[in-house]
Amino acid sequence: MANAELELDLMELADLGQPLKLAHEIHRQLRAQFGSVPTQVPLAAIAAAVGIEAIEEHDNDAIEGMLAILDGRGAVSLRRNLRIGRRNFTLGHEIGHFVIPNHRFQATKFQCAKRDMGRERGGGNWAQRPVLERIEVEANEFAAALLVPRPEFHVERRKLGKVSDVVHIRSLAETFAVSQEVMANVYVREADENIAIVTSQKGLVRRVIPKPGFPYLGLRRDVPLPAECLTQRFKVANDPISNLVELPAHVWVEKSQGISALYEQVFVQDEGWAMTLLAVDEDEEEEEDESDWNRRSSRW
Repeated sequence: MANAELELDLMELADLGQPLKLAHEIHRQLRAQFGSVPTQVPLAAIAAAVGIEAIEEHDNDAIEGMLAILDGRGAVSLRRNLRIGRRNFTLGHEIGHFVIPNHRFQATKFQCAKRDMGRERGGGNWAQRPVLERIEVEANEFAAALLVPRPEFHVERRKLGKVSDVVHIRSLAETFAVSQEVMANVYVREADENIAIVTSQKGLVRRVIPKPGFPYLGLRRDVPLPAECLTQRFKVANDPISNLVELPAHVWVEKSQGISALYEQVFVQDEGWAMTLLAVDEDEEEEEDESDWNRRSSRW
C-alpha cells in the first residue's frame, strides 16, 4: 500500500455524521482497496484523499493542532516535535474536524489546545455541553477509532496471549503508533476480563480507565494512590514490570462485596509515571473464569 494512491468515496462519508461510523467507513474502504487496514493507519494519505492539501508544523506550544478550511479544501498545522503517538492522534483529530459534517457549520478555523485533546464524553447531559466542547470530544472519538481499527487490533492482541498484562499496552501502542493512553482505552474496553487501568505520576492519580461494570474505585485526578497498593511500594530492580499480585479487594475498591479476588500489576515508567493494571474476579462469574485468574496468579 505504501506506493498506492488512496481513493475515498466522499459521498459515502458525507452520508455519515457520527464520528465512529465515519472512521469505520474509512476502514471499510481501505479494506476494499487493499485487503486490510495497516496497523499504522496512513493518515497523510487519508488527509489528502478527503481534501486536506497541506500538513505543516508550527512552533506555538499552546496549540497542538490547527485546521483551516477554505472553499472545501483544508490545511493542517501540527505542533513541532510531537511524539509520534501524539502527532498521529492530533492529525487524526484535525481530520475529524474536516470530515464530521456539523463541525464545518461551527467554524472554518480550528485551534486545538492540549486540553482539547483530552476532552471526553463522560456523564451528564451531552446536549447541555458547550458546542465547541462537543466538537472537540467528537474529533477525539474519531481519531481514536481511526487509529486503532478493531479487527486489526484483535489480530495483534491475540498474538500476545489470552491473559491481560500491562506490558501489552506498550507493545500494542508501538504497533499502532498511538500513545499508551489511547491504547489503554482500547485495551480495557476490548478485554475479556474485568479490568481497569490507573495511570499515576509520583504517587498521584492522573487517569482512571475502567471497563464498564468494573467495581467503583472512588479515585479522581490528583488524589494519592491507595497507601497499601502494590504501585506505591513496588521497587524497581532490574525489571520495571511487576508480577501480578493478589491483594485484598478493599485496598482499591470502595465496596468489596461480591469480589472474590483482586489482582494488581504495575509498569513503572520515566519521570515518576506508572501504569497499573487491576483485575477482579466476581462471585457471579463462572468457575472456569475464576480458575483462569487463579492460574494467572500462580504463574507470577
